[in-house]
Amino acid sequence: MEVENWLLEVVEAMPDGVVIVNSSGEMMLVNREVERLFGYQREELLGQPVEALIAVDLRGVHVTHRDNYYAAPHRRSMGHGLDLTALRRDGSIFPVEISLAPAQVVGATVVIATVRDVSLNRQADADLQAARQRVMLAEDHERIARDLHDTVIQRLFASGLSLQSVLPAVPDSAKVKIERIIDDQDDAIRELRTAIFGLASKRSAGRTIRVVVNDLVDESARVLGFRPTLHFSGVLDTIDEAITAEVAAVVREALSNVARHARAEKVEVVLSHHGSKLMLAVTDDGDGIPSSHRLGSGLLNMSDRAVRMAGTCSVTSGEHAGTTVRWSIPIVD
Repeated sequence: MEVENWLLEVVEAMPDGVVIVNSSGEMMLVNREVERLFGYQREELLGQPVEALIAVDLRGVHVTHRDNYYAAPHRRSMGHGLDLTALRRDGSIFPVEISLAPAQVVGATVVIATVRDVSLNRQADADLQAARQRVMLAEDHERIARDLHDTVIQRLFASGLSLQSVLPAVPDSAKVKIERIIDDQDDAIRELRTAIFGLASKRSAGRTIRVVVNDLVDESARVLGFRPTLHFSGVLDTIDEAITAEVAAVVREALSNVARHARAEKVEVVLSHHGSKLMLAVTDDGDGIPSSHRLGSGLLNMSDRAVRMAGTCSVTSGEHAGTTVRWSIPIVD
């Protein structure tokens, strides 16, 4: 095989597009990868100005750049840190990286340009940047949720307990006002906890239900003054994120109710998945719910979550006899 033919075969086999341009800016040779990238037959390109492969609004500027390059030709890589694009036959634009190198062919200076489609690289960069943004947002959510839980809610709890402690010592006319203030505080705490859960659920995506519930039990220890006992049973690692979010909300609500009302010394949380049913039980040894007391909105919220998922929620309690909340939903395999 003659050297010239051998070199042409090498150029044809290259994975990047190759365009050889003369001093007038006309394309003298293109390889098959250029045909594939740009959608042209090579006969349509040979003898045409290289600007045919560039967006129309950039062609005038490119002619100037080309002339300047020919005045002092040198090896040069283009595209790193630049948003270079090329124009296909069908009018679509795609991102490219281009390398230039001068060469002498039959006593004349030509420029060899290699063209690489970097669409996948740009998409990967965009995906990586989006992932970084999601991580930063999740960290912000976590910080805000932690600050709300560790400062604002703790102060509201403390002030509510202080108000409850003075109730026996104030006149009956003032008790009504203080009880109303305590109820308002409970509502504010509930709204804050809802906001915190919304933030926390964003950062819990991808975590198993065991990890999420264990973290909630750890968090409750700071309010209760002790860590509840936690038991898992059955196959739980297959529970999806949507159900995990519902269970997390119920666990948070139940433990919050214990912290605010029960004055308990022991709390037990049991989460199990057997057969087609997921069951949660939260039991405390606290004051219990007096028979004359209506269920609060927290317990009603837990019941509503169960009903929406075709499940059940029950509360067993007696005055000074502790409370057990049982919450269960069907799991469809």
